[in-house]
Order: sequence, then C-alpha cells, then structure tokens
Amino acid sequence: MTNTDILRIAMEQHAVDANCSPDDFTRADNVVVISKPSEDARRYLDLPFFCELITYGSNIVASVDERVYEFVKRYIDTEYPHECFETPQIHHLTNELVKYGFMPGYQAEYWLPDVAALQALPCRYETRLLERGDFEGLYLPEWSNALCENRRHIDMLSVGAYDGDKLIGLSGCSADCDAMWQIGIDVLPEYRRQGIAAALTSQLAVEVIKREKVPFYCCSWSNLGSVRNAIKSGFRPAWIEHTAIEKEKALEWNVNKHFSKQIKVEDDFWSALDKLTAESKIVIDRPKGSRHPKYPNLIYPVDYGYLENTTSMDGGGIDVWRGTEGDHIDAIICTVDLFKKDSEIKILIGCNEVEKKLVLNTHNNGKYMKGILIRRDS
Repeated sequence: MTNTDILRIAMEQHAVDANCSPDDFTRADNVVVISKPSEDARRYLDLPFFCELITYGSNIVASVDERVYEFVKRYIDTEYPHECFETPQIHHLTNELVKYGFMPGYQAEYWLPDVAALQALPCRYETRLLERGDFEGLYLPEWSNALCENRRHIDMLSVGAYDGDKLIGLSGCSADCDAMWQIGIDVLPEYRRQGIAAALTSQLAVEVIKREKVPFYCCSWSNLGSVRNAIKSGFRPAWIEHTAIEKEKALEWNVNKHFSKQIKVEDDFWSALDKLTAESKIVIDRPKGSRHPKYPNLIYPVDYGYLENTTSMDGGGIDVWRGTEGDHIDAIICTVDLFKKDSEIKILIGCNEVEKKLVLNTHNNGKYMKGILIRRDS
C-alpha cells in the first residue's frame, strides 16, 4: 500500500462512521451532516454521535444530532477550522451541549503509517509475535492499552518483548473495522525509555500491513510520550476527532474526583437555568431603546423582560436580558437593591461581550442598585 492508499482507506472508513462522503474531508468548506448508526462503522464507536468534529487539516466535518445542527453549523463557520478544537472557542460548544445533557468527552490525535518511514525497529530484548490463541492470561491491567478485555473478540495480533520469561512490553491491535486495525502499546514502568515501545509498535504495524490492513494509532496530543513513540515508530498525524459524550459519563471519568464533583454541582445550576428558560415563555416588555416607566433617564441598552409563570423576589417573573447572539445562557447578574432591600438574579440570554458590559453598567449606575456578573465558564 502507498500513503495515498492508506489515507484513502481511512477517509472511506471515516465517511461510514460520520455518515458523509469521503470527499467531504478534502473540501475547502466545512460540512455538517446528521449522524446515523452503521453496521460497518468502527466497532467501539457509540453511534449515532451527538456531536463529532473531524478534521484532516483542510476543513471540519461535523456529524451531529439534529438538535444541534444549526448551532454547530455556525460554530464551525470560520476560516481557521483548527481553532474550533481549542479554548476559548470550545467553551461555547460546551455551553450548548450541556443543555442536552452532553459535554466534550474525547479529543484525540490519530496517526497513520508513513510507508517511507515505517520499518520494524530492533529491540534489545527478545520479541515474539502472538496470535489470538496466545492472549489467554494477558488480559491484565498492565496490558490494558494493548488488549481490551471488553472486546476480546476483535483483538487480532500482538508483539511482546521478553526479559527471559518475563513479559515486559506488549503491543496489540484490534480489528476496529474491516479495513483498519488500531494499535495500542504498554511497557512496564521499569523498562521504559529503552526504545521498547517503538520497536514493538513498528514491528506490529509491519505485520498488520502484511495482512493488507491499515494500522492506525491514537493518543492525546498532550501525551508527549505517546506522540514521540508514534513518530519514532514511523507514524504521522492524520486527523483529529472531538467527541461529545453524556455529561454524567464525562464527569465520572474525570481523574480529579473533587474537581469533578464541583463541576457537577455548578453544571447542575446552569442546566437548571437552561431547563427553566426552555420551558418558559420569554416576554420582552421593555425592548432595547425604551425608557423605564418610573425612571425615564434609564434607557434599556438590550431587550429586557421576564419568564412567564415564574416568580422572582419582587413578585414578578424572573428577569431576563436577551441579546443578539442566540439562545444560550452563559451569564447571570446578581443584584442588591438597597432601597427595596432585596436581591435578584437576571438571566443573560445570548448576550455578547458588549451587551454584557452595557447590562452590567445599567445595574451599577444608580445609587441603590448594585450588581455583579457571573459567567458560566468562571
């Protein structure tokens, strides 16, 4: 296989996964499609996607649930597609996804072999090619990247490194789809930094190609050890995926459990505001440019109203400021009125930065009214 063949096979498989055309990945413009399940998709994917962003470098292909189709179409409408995978832009995507119980879950870099660079690298320890019948007894925590206990039926080949009779490193591959086998690697901590990982990864990749399958490799771009191993083994960056998953699962997998619990509490608050607003009619009784009925010097800089059939401290509906940037809630203003001796919250819906400042200034111009802005991502 040539590099062109390998890339074509990867894009064809990706088209099945994302419910699009292989040519969509090489277009100059971005593409949004509705995700659908497929029996021929990579076997570990949880289809249909709620929101999956894919780039091979020239554009973004988004495979999404129809509920976020229009939002994602606007989100990726940029001349710099790579920025859609970075902060602070990703916060805007998160704020929309949590409305439906989802959060960004995975962001990974995928690698394909460069046939001009790929070769079976030598290892200072004995290496052995292992077939499926040799895997019994190897489904252990130390080999969890090379072999997957939950998907034993698709584990196909492995290359192990041995110090005498002791297995010290293992590279394994799974048949995640008919044409492509994914490689994972584990090396015992005391044997690392000796080139064992690259030797096993490259040897296994060569064996996979001999079987007319495309080996591919995945890692987080912040995992520099894994990135270096991919490069040394003859792999090159091919595409990036950003996948949304259920909020509860995303928080459960957070490695910092205390932080995860804190985020869950905060997210529950904002999710409650999303739900309350979505289930209430927004009444704009004081449009932008109108004057306050009692204080004519106060001119509303943004549409102002309330949520119908809700109750606030003053006995009326919960107050809202509605801006020009859609329907997302990314901030509130908490106010204290020294004259009335009460406190309220004001929900900011779709307010851009300029509108936020105008609204905040409105709540701080008077002698008795004071307010602070609390952002969703703070």
